[in-house]
Amino acid sequence: MDSMPTRAIRAIVAAAVLAATLAVVAPSAGAQQNEYRLAPDVIIVEGRGFGHGNGLSQWGALGYALDYGWTSERILGHYYSNTSQTDIAERDIWVHLTRNRGDLLVTSESAFSVAGRDFGGGAVVRVGVSGGDFWVRSNSGCGARGNLVADGLTASSRRGDRFVEVLPSNDDFSVDDQSQMLVMIYCDGTDSAVESMRVAYRGSLAVIDQNGPVAVNRVPLEQYLRGVVPRESIPEWGAAGNGRGIAALEAQAIAARSYVLSLAAARERGGMFTDTCDYWNCQVYAGAAKNGQGLDHGTRYIHSNTAIINTAGRVLVHPDGRIAFAEFHSSSGGWTAGIDEGSHFPGVEDLGDATQGNPNHAWESGIRRSDIETKFPDIGQLICIEVTHRNGNGAWGGRTRGLRLVGTNGVEDFEDYRGVTDGRWGRWARDPFRRAFSLRSDWYRFSQFDPSFTCEPGSGDTPVEASGPGLWVLKSDGTVLADGAAEHFGNGTSSSTRFVAMAGQPGGEGYWLATSDGDVHRFGDAGDHGDAMGVNLAEPVVAMAAHPGGAGYWLATGDGTVFAFGAAGHWGGVAHLRLASSVVDIEAAPTGDGYWLALADGRVLAFGDAYDGGCGAPLGADGVAVGLAVKPDGEGYWLAGADTAVHPVGSAEHHDDRADRQNRLRTVAIAGTATGDGYWLVWSDGTSFNYGDAPDYRTSRAGSGVVAAESVR
Repeated sequence: MDSMPTRAIRAIVAAAVLAATLAVVAPSAGAQQNEYRLAPDVIIVEGRGFGHGNGLSQWGALGYALDYGWTSERILGHYYSNTSQTDIAERDIWVHLTRNRGDLLVTSESAFSVAGRDFGGGAVVRVGVSGGDFWVRSNSGCGARGNLVADGLTASSRRGDRFVEVLPSNDDFSVDDQSQMLVMIYCDGTDSAVESMRVAYRGSLAVIDQNGPVAVNRVPLEQYLRGVVPRESIPEWGAAGNGRGIAALEAQAIAARSYVLSLAAARERGGMFTDTCDYWNCQVYAGAAKNGQGLDHGTRYIHSNTAIINTAGRVLVHPDGRIAFAEFHSSSGGWTAGIDEGSHFPGVEDLGDATQGNPNHAWESGIRRSDIETKFPDIGQLICIEVTHRNGNGAWGGRTRGLRLVGTNGVEDFEDYRGVTDGRWGRWARDPFRRAFSLRSDWYRFSQFDPSFTCEPGSGDTPVEASGPGLWVLKSDGTVLADGAAEHFGNGTSSSTRFVAMAGQPGGEGYWLATSDGDVHRFGDAGDHGDAMGVNLAEPVVAMAAHPGGAGYWLATGDGTVFAFGAAGHWGGVAHLRLASSVVDIEAAPTGDGYWLALADGRVLAFGDAYDGGCGAPLGADGVAVGLAVKPDGEGYWLAGADTAVHPVGSAEHHDDRADRQNRLRTVAIAGTATGDGYWLVWSDGTSFNYGDAPDYRTSRAGSGVVAAESVR
């Protein structure tokens, strides 16, 4: 093994790696052939928040209520800092019912009237307009036109449009008795003869003549909010934190009340009949009940209705007296958007958004490279993605405000898109990439693309400057990838068994690779100190550690047998104990006079002069330890779980992990930086996550089969 001079091996291996990792693009006629390293097959998008980021973050409001004890007044003052609160009188809200696509089908268990004509409880009527003539027919449902009862109905007028109204017999619209409410029968959009649902509404229903029938619900403002607040927020929040969560619902109620009145004023200025609509681009409004199931009354809605009552008539106003257009969104990710980004309110840091249970504070999604190439065909095959501009607020530099897609045929910087100037856009609504792939927010990054060099055609072959920290990633076939100060010295080959572990030569001048049957391959300045090939192993080798002096190493098997080579001394093992949990890693003490063994159940055993810091936090039911990273001072270490949890022990500080996230894959390795102030977690497909002072490397290019990671020490 390794009888060739190291320099010759480096040259041969480097050529092999280049051939294996570069995708060749056919050149045009007469052109010189170019080689590009293409982007990964799946582009991982890491993001923060959900929605446009304008105004109040609903999860942030909950966080401030539960975790900080804020009142609704303080919550609103934080998100809407250029407003104050005042009270307004009750009024009616006219809601466009967008889901209705034709005549108005209405029924009620109680008596009701249509343009002054009375109908008994249980009657079904069809109300419509043809050629400016309003009419009402008796009807049995979606499949029947019904018998004409009257036409030429006397219409009322509002803002230049004519309408007729259906009124319930009881004008107390606050009662929760569905038998006294008007019920609209909705017919299926693809088959008008099929009924799809029945929705009960407080207030009246009406038909407007706008070159055909348009359905409207007229309802008092406070009753309208009963159909909005539990749809835009979560009513159970009111009971959270021993009732502290009611402040979040109160803030939602005031924001929703302000929003609809500001929108109503704008629509009135535009001459529109309705004040708002029932769809998300106005405010979601669902009415009082659907198919007999209460949507704004009953046990579930006690807290949302209490919040509305507690804040009755309260709105936000600007200094000039205008009611604020109080937009809100699900989750800010940690910062709201500012006035110069389409919001009506200054951007603020949002610590409340990090509250436990928020699924949108940090998220991740995958986009196939082929889908990006299909959506933007002019780029050819995607090489890399570069975020060129951010708004400057929060992690990664804040929300994305400019992006370049670099491919084999060209660059897409979205200059031909509306609202894009000099490769940047000013607000989330103008973000072409977010819109193309329905990302949750405009705050995102692409961790697979190294930010240390400019993304240009062919830049996939541009080496990252070898400075600062360094990281190697090993695949089970022996392939090694190097980033930062880590140099590539070669790949393990000609092995009948899989590679399972690696250890770096101190100083980064070489490394060793170990197979499951105990073979050791050396590269660079790593010396040959022996292997375990002649030993009858009870269980396969699972881990390897280098002696700090570089003149030896240890191999550990799954049952806890430890083999020492060169200057590495033997300080014990656990095979004789026949433990129920397997060994998953071995790490050397800084002195070289000891080591740690990490077990899958979370136990960490110290030998020799290795610091005995215990096992770390108990692993959960699904927790399985996968690796150990030791601080340079030897006074602490991190234990990593397959669920991406990191448990610090001793002097090791926790720099975050992904245990509270939905993870696509399991973690297979952890590696710490030389400073001891950071670490990487690595998935089986090579995707790495950097914490503390660990740089963000593009390790995902390794692809599936990753088994280990090692940092330059």
